[in-house]
Amino acid sequence: MHDRVCAVVLCLVWVAELVLIATPVPALALAGAAALAAFLVLAAMRTGGHIRALFVVVVAASAAMAWWNEVPQALWHGFERAQIFGAFLPSVLLLRATVESSPRLERLRGRFVRLDPATSQNSTLYGSHVLGSVLNVGAMSILAPVVARGAGDGQRRLLASSAARGVGTAVMWSPFFVAIAFSSQLVPQAPAWQVMAVGVGLTAIGLALSHLLYTPALGRAGFLDSVAQLRPLVGPTIVIVASVVGASVALGLNGLQSVAVVVPVFCVAYAAALGGRAARRIARRTFESFAKLADELFIVVGATILAVTVSALPAVQSLGASMTPGMISGVALMASVIFTLVGFGLAGLHPMIGIGILLPVLAAGDFGIHPAVLVATAVFSWGLSASISMWTLPLVSASIHFGVPVRELLTRRSLAYGLLYAIGGILYLGAVNAVLGPA
Repeated sequence: MHDRVCAVVLCLVWVAELVLIATPVPALALAGAAALAAFLVLAAMRTGGHIRALFVVVVAASAAMAWWNEVPQALWHGFERAQIFGAFLPSVLLLRATVESSPRLERLRGRFVRLDPATSQNSTLYGSHVLGSVLNVGAMSILAPVVARGAGDGQRRLLASSAARGVGTAVMWSPFFVAIAFSSQLVPQAPAWQVMAVGVGLTAIGLALSHLLYTPALGRAGFLDSVAQLRPLVGPTIVIVASVVGASVALGLNGLQSVAVVVPVFCVAYAAALGGRAARRIARRTFESFAKLADELFIVVGATILAVTVSALPAVQSLGASMTPGMISGVALMASVIFTLVGFGLAGLHPMIGIGILLPVLAAGDFGIHPAVLVATAVFSWGLSASISMWTLPLVSASIHFGVPVRELLTRRSLAYGLLYAIGGILYLGAVNAVLGPA
């Protein structure tokens, strides 16, 4: 009963935000805020104790900064900005439920059965990347039962690591992860599609490093055979991602709004094509998953309030005048951000918190970094942390689905991958920044 009430309340938030994207209605915005607050109160019973504690600490710190600097309105503005996630996250869950009901997934499972260990490892990497770009960590629940069937302990570790890296590299460019959605809204000058375009290059670096470090003996024929198994997924993924980007550019929507608007249209149309029974199954799965958003919304709301509060501080707003790029800027600054955020991730701090503090500060100053590159730097740090930190959801999910202790996924090779990926990403981001320029 409690979960049902939570789901109904979140549905109200979802509908309110979709209407508000089309037209501003102050009374509806207030009603949506009240519904989101009610969801958080109800969801507090479901969320983990450490998430509740983190939320309290973050909001208390934000309130203290707002009170001390006489900007109490920043707290409300932060909560208002977080409301759009009440439409973004349900839309992503609807997409997940729709994809999981697709007949294409059964065809995909059949394709994976005949693969040898090396090819299977590569297919897991790319399969988790393509599926993960839409389903996030839900991709592992589809792949693991197939690719890990009959695998020994060593092979399961390699497959789990591949799945985590596949999802981690999808973070770099996919609009259906919170990473781009959250980070880009902190820097409005950086359209989500530009961040995605920069992220494609970062993804290519990660996939290339995975091949060199994990499957160097896989020949051209084996590589092509492994990625060919994913053919049923490529077309639909390209169509929906292109539609999200197109809506963002044509309608002037940010990344969050574009996903919230486009995804339900596709999902409803596809569910109708599958028939009434499938449509009801999709609706039921989506509704049942809403109460499970407790942790995500607590983190998102807390981090957004913190970020907006930090950006409203007079000291931050005057940072551009008081701090010169000569102190630290460009590639050196990007490297510092990446190693700091990944280090925090390895220590167990969610990337959203560090990004929520750093991006408003960096966006306020003239540090010689193009806005899209700045956001891509934050997203890269998020994705890299997700690939190698045993505190992050991709590694934890890979551990569970592949039956491998999470500590066994943190190895010298995975740390070498992380270090080389960080260096490659810094060089790439520096080159892109040089091309785009700081403005």
